[in-house]
Amino acid sequence: MNDLTRHLFVRAARALLALLFLAATPVLAVAAPPPAVPAYVVDFEDQALPARQKELLARYANQVVNWASTDRLVRDARQQSSAPLGRERIRQIDAAWQRGEDPEGLATRLGNNDCASALRALIGSNHGFGEAFVTDSRGAIVCMSRRTSDYWQGDEAKWTRSWAGGTGAVFVSKVSHDDSTGLDLMHISVPIRAGNGLVGVLTVGRLLAADGRGVAVASQR
Repeated sequence: MNDLTRHLFVRAARALLALLFLAATPVLAVAAPPPAVPAYVVDFEDQALPARQKELLARYANQVVNWASTDRLVRDARQQSSAPLGRERIRQIDAAWQRGEDPEGLATRLGNNDCASALRALIGSNHGFGEAFVTDSRGAIVCMSRRTSDYWQGDEAKWTRSWAGGTGAVFVSKVSHDDSTGLDLMHISVPIRAGNGLVGVLTVGRLLAADGRGVAVASQR
């Protein structure tokens, strides 16, 4: 073996040993990247909220955005929006609904279907939420965790500002007393999407607590 051959042989052996060493060395765990900043802007009805409260509510809104992709919610919203009731029929049902009636058993069905069960499971496993309901492309109830005050939500800011003309937006309402729950809530409304289209709106009521100064703030429980 001449010098050149010996030199090439040594280099090849060293390269092989280096590869074997790397294969036997445990791969160091790579730290997971931080959560992505939400790609949406939250539309606050009360723009005068303190920055800290807006930040907290934005976190809750991000949680509700994730809920809006739940298969059952998407499926039922898409199905109802594909063949929505006429506006006059919606108004008739809404009038009876507000009188406390159960037109054609609709309120019972919408509070006990699979979509409603999914809503109750979501808010039941996450503290600080008082109610939830899904509406279709016209603002009519698809399902609800408990009976709402109105069947038609299409004339209320929590629907109109989240539906946003069919483009979709994340909306957080002002604090208000909710008649259906008897609680003071901020409503977080987010669009429900199927593919590239908007098929409904998910609205969730966030419970409030009072801080030491008597100012209503989103509960951190």
